[in-house]
Amino acid sequence: MRSFFPSAACAVCLSVGPVAASDEPLYPAAQCAAFWFGYADYAQWSKFLDGQPDDVELAQAFRAVALRLGDQTEVDRFIAQQRPLMALLMEATIYAQDRQSREVFETLSETCEDYGAAQPELQELR
Repeated sequence: MRSFFPSAACAVCLSVGPVAASDEPLYPAAQCAAFWFGYADYAQWSKFLDGQPDDVELAQAFRAVALRLGDQTEVDRFIAQQRPLMALLMEATIYAQDRQSREVFETLSETCEDYGAAQPELQELR
């Protein structure tokens, strides 16, 4: 039986690829919000991960950055679209131990950490 996780990881990879400069609020700010919301969602139902209130606070702070930079409707639509994919990424990374998913997870984690370090909305969370 073939696992669906590698396919899911590829879908996530394609959905977080390079975007145009006009999409600045969406990547990385809204992408990082979706990443952390997805992480918190996965932690709620996973026996492999304990969520923390800080996870949601981090997601909300990245959303605040995206809202500062862009349109609320566009930002929220993007987050709503990406959030379940990020939860699936967590499932593939943590439960299935999928290599491609782990690479995407690590790339997004590093991107969000680097980007967040320069954002005033995230300073209180450090």
